[in-house]
Amino acid sequence: MATSNEYKTKQKEVIQNYLENHGENHVTIDEVLNHLRDNQISVGRTTIYRYMEKLTEAGTLRKYFLEEGMGACYQYIGENKECNSHFHLKCIKCGVLLHVKCDYLSGADKHILSEHGFEIDNTKTVLYGWCKACKSNKEG
Repeated sequence: MATSNEYKTKQKEVIQNYLENHGENHVTIDEVLNHLRDNQISVGRTTIYRYMEKLTEAGTLRKYFLEEGMGACYQYIGENKECNSHFHLKCIKCGVLLHVKCDYLSGADKHILSEHGFEIDNTKTVLYGWCKACKSNKEG
């Protein structure tokens, strides 16, 4: 979101539109870059990185490191501050990343805090396993 003293370029606008349209997904800088290139929009990797970092600092974009040694992925949350309250499930076969808002997991979160004095940062919590489709294929 542009402030009164920030110049919003056409490049920033197309990046913002892409992120808003993919808000339910985690995207990487390469995915944004490839999408823009596929649509003949010339934006450099550095421009994308800097703008996404600025949005992260502003709190409208969340940055995740899902695997050690891999680049970050981002999720556009805009004004949705509830995004802090869900967990992430990542399929180790197909790589799909799911957002799960689950009372059971939230209860475990609260238990760990009250009984063990340890606060979990849900924005950095990823549980690994098999998605429904891959589990069916694995068993079949």
